[in-house]
Amino acid sequence: MKSCKNCGAELSDKAIICTECGEVQSNSDNTSSDDGFFSMPYLSAAAPAVSNKSSKSNKNDSSTEDEKSSPASSKSVSKDDIINDKLTDPLERAFAKRDKRNKLIRIIAIVTACIIVISVGAYFIFRSKGYHRTLDNYIDGRTSSGGTKYLSIVPELYLINAESLYNMRRPDIKSNTGNYLQYVENQLQADYGNNLSLTYKITSERTVEDKNSLETIENTITSTYSTDINISEAAYVNIRLTTKGSVTQSSENMSLTFYKYDGDWYCLDAMEVIQFACENAGYNLW
Repeated sequence: MKSCKNCGAELSDKAIICTECGEVQSNSDNTSSDDGFFSMPYLSAAAPAVSNKSSKSNKNDSSTEDEKSSPASSKSVSKDDIINDKLTDPLERAFAKRDKRNKLIRIIAIVTACIIVISVGAYFIFRSKGYHRTLDNYIDGRTSSGGTKYLSIVPELYLINAESLYNMRRPDIKSNTGNYLQYVENQLQADYGNNLSLTYKITSERTVEDKNSLETIENTITSTYSTDINISEAAYVNIRLTTKGSVTQSSENMSLTFYKYDGDWYCLDAMEVIQFACENAGYNLW
């Protein structure tokens, strides 16, 4: 046993540090102990730290050298780089070019289809608001034996007056008109052949809304067809009518008058056809 040189506490012979005051004891006799080497606990703990730092440093140095030796690992590879790398093959580039072209063609086709649909829709909306639909029914009705289209383009008030004027029911008026139109169609087939088609082109048109012009048409309707109506607008239209059959074809100029009554467009010339058919029914005058 020995005593601490600082506080006098009893210590073992091999004690290096006082357990009471912590003073380091110097003992030359212990320098060559049976253990051969002695290191203090805190120094032993520090040693691995130095070793780890060195190891870490070596590892960093190693990784740094690896990064320097490998350029690909020193920067990130973008998605575009991967795609471009895949397209280095000529066949891949050809497929990509074809897909891009097909996509562009589809887009153009869709846009073109939309433009056509919008244009056609606007065309029919425009025609439905004017006299054009009435004009179509007048031309188509010339080769129709039913008479339905002609009755649809004259005012209802006129048909009511015609029933009384000609002492006919509505089906009779329709039938007589259809018979006359059938006669016209037969004559056209005799001249032009079968498979008749009638097409037209508007060569000029003039719309009138002034009171004097409208009164002139109103007076004609009243005196000729015994129908008193107030019209809001009228149109004088010149067309080039082409009649084509299996044998021949020809064109003629026609002048037609349309008028607007109670929000709808009617044809003055259709009233003339219906009147002629009803007045001459049964007399074979056509």
